[in-house]
Amino acid sequence: MDHFQVGILGGGPGGYVCALRAAQLGLSVVLVEGERLGGTCLNKGCIPTKALVKSADLWREMGKAEEFGLYAGEKRFDFTQIMKHKDKVVDTLVSGVEQLMKAGKIRVVQGWGMFKELGLLEVEQGGEVTRFHLDDVVLATGSVPVRIPVPGVALPGVVTSDEILSETEIPARLVVIGGGVIGLEFASIYQAFGVKVTVVEMLPNLLPNIDEEIPKRLAPLLKRSGLEILTKTAVRGISQEGGQLKVQIEDVKGPREIVADRVLLATGRKPSLKGIDVESLGLHAERGALVVDSHMRTNLPHVYAIGDAIGGIMLAHVASAEGIVAAENIAAANHFAQDKGASRATRGVEMSYKAIPSAIFTHPEIAQVGLTEQELKEKGVAYKVSKFPFSANGKALAMGETLGLVKILADEGGVILGAVLMGPQASSLIPELVLAVEKNLNAEDLARTVHAHPSLPEAVMEAAHGILGKALHLA
Repeated sequence: MDHFQVGILGGGPGGYVCALRAAQLGLSVVLVEGERLGGTCLNKGCIPTKALVKSADLWREMGKAEEFGLYAGEKRFDFTQIMKHKDKVVDTLVSGVEQLMKAGKIRVVQGWGMFKELGLLEVEQGGEVTRFHLDDVVLATGSVPVRIPVPGVALPGVVTSDEILSETEIPARLVVIGGGVIGLEFASIYQAFGVKVTVVEMLPNLLPNIDEEIPKRLAPLLKRSGLEILTKTAVRGISQEGGQLKVQIEDVKGPREIVADRVLLATGRKPSLKGIDVESLGLHAERGALVVDSHMRTNLPHVYAIGDAIGGIMLAHVASAEGIVAAENIAAANHFAQDKGASRATRGVEMSYKAIPSAIFTHPEIAQVGLTEQELKEKGVAYKVSKFPFSANGKALAMGETLGLVKILADEGGVILGAVLMGPQASSLIPELVLAVEKNLNAEDLARTVHAHPSLPEAVMEAAHGILGKALHLA
């Protein structure tokens, strides 16, 4: 039986980053993954969808090329080639992770791991079971799509985000059940390629966890682009007739049907604890998620858990951050910190959720960090708000991307508490505001920082000026 100081169950963005950090700190590591390295994010989520988003964005750009004085020949797309490009991007990144594992001398075992006994991981490979003795275990088993409990969800043509990424033909009509992040990203992608898309959401508004002003601004833009959006609408069932799917819905007007060629179930994800014998081990779990402390430790000694398996904020970059925290705390406990981060690692670290960014790749993009305006109201916190539109930003105007705004929320002293952006490259603009929230920066710190001109980040600077009194380039 091989012995390792750290065994990690799951090779997604939490597990493989945890493995890399543990190896940097001098620990011997074995990583067990049942499918491909990179997990959902790299293979069935973040990365493949962003490749499709880029194709959709280019197609939109081609559609307005003449506004910029550009003329080309026949305008067409090949969806099969679009999906091949997506696969190439994924393969390249998976290969990169594999090389990082080799460089870090991390033992990677492909097979379904089982954690049934403290200090031991079992891996099934081709009918045989291999056992690894471990000092510490990190559980990073990820999540799976939620299938809503209505009749017809198992019919052919009813797919989750996992399956739709494997299709090579584009449907004429797509019904998306769920108006959250996953649903709206796929809706935006498919609508760009001329698909008749209907989004069905049970709640009154889209994107329930985003600053409430943004969904109110976004919904009209999506409708103008051709999307049909039905809120306050329940799905009662799905049936099949010939080659068509029929989605039975009910809203304030009563019951009716929507005809579709594909139905995408985008109603969220739930933790997967596959391979973990929670009850026999005595692991503490609540609502299907493992419970951990701020050091990512479970209730069992030498057992850590990270990523979607612990619920909470189920984002890839959060899982990676949690993986680093787990690795550094294991190193601290074992006194094996050997790199430049040793002093930090030997102290032990806590995971902070104060400034977690989120990014939504609709058109236009959305990004958010910190507290929302509705949260500040609920908490009774006195605050200031400043908004600066991209229509007043020179770079955005030159790009032809003027929809949206930067919104900053600060306390009465000007300390930035939260921010949300909707507009061009919002996901690339949010880090400055993430740093501001994490480090308790004052709006003056951003306003007095010289920003390159012309650039999109100037909109952030202008919004910061607004907290201090008034933006410079607004009448």
